[in-house]
Order: sequence, then structure tokens, then C-alpha cells
Amino acid sequence: MEGKATEFRNGMRSGVLPDCFDLQMYSICFENEAEFLATVSSEAVFADFVYLNWGFPCEGNYIDAFSSGFLGSYALALWFMEFDENNWFPFDSVLTETDRYLNSYSHVSDRTELRLVKGSFSPMLLDLPVVVDYREKSVTVWTGHLND
Repeated sequence: MEGKATEFRNGMRSGVLPDCFDLQMYSICFENEAEFLATVSSEAVFADFVYLNWGFPCEGNYIDAFSSGFLGSYALALWFMEFDENNWFPFDSVLTETDRYLNSYSHVSDRTELRLVKGSFSPMLLDLPVVVDYREKSVTVWTGHLND
């Protein structure tokens, strides 16, 4: 079964991002809902989880959480714009995809939440977007790199 993160990545690759943009996703799906909720409910446990699974040091960094898919879709679209503003891909196209990804739930318990870990993460020294999908019980880290 293809999840929302994979659908988002495919939509961005096929219709928005140029070939020179490398968009990577790192996902873990939980089988156990209690374990998932324990991981994403505590900022310290969440930061440790991201570090232990993908090596991104989040402990002590401020995490800006967007539980609203509407606001999160704008924040994620703005993250993409930090690569080179509107020169490689138009904001409206990016926002269409981020809105489809983060703002498509019918109940708050099924939300897809963006968490921007503030800091200087390689390769572009930007914030680190992490998406928590409550319906799929998954956590996905996103990285990007423009090879221009």
C-alpha cells in the first residue's frame, strides 16, 4: 500500500520539481498505536526518535509544530521556496501538493502534522521538516537538495 508521503513525493517529482532537485524521504510506520502516540506526544522522545533513526540531532532544538494541515501546508511550501524562491518551481504548484499532503484529513485524530525542527541541517542549512501522520501512524523526515 502506498502511503501519503510516497504519493506526495511522487506528485512533487512528476509535476513540480525539476530533475535537478533531489527530494528524499525517510519514513517509519508503527504497528502499535500506543508506541506511536508515546513517541510523537513527547518532544524529547520525538527528538530522540528522529536522532536514533536518521541521525538528525534535534535534541534542544525548537520544534515548530503545525497541527493544522492548512497552516502546515503553507509552512512546508515556504520550506521549499528557501531553496531558490520561485526560480525553479512556482509557489502555487508547491502549495497545491503540500495542501493535498497535509490538509486532506476528515477528523483531527487522522491529521497529518508538520513539525519543523529549527536549526541548520545539511545540505542547505535549513530547518528539518518532519511529518507525523496520525492516520497511518508514521513519521517521515524530508530532505532536499538542489543540484544546479
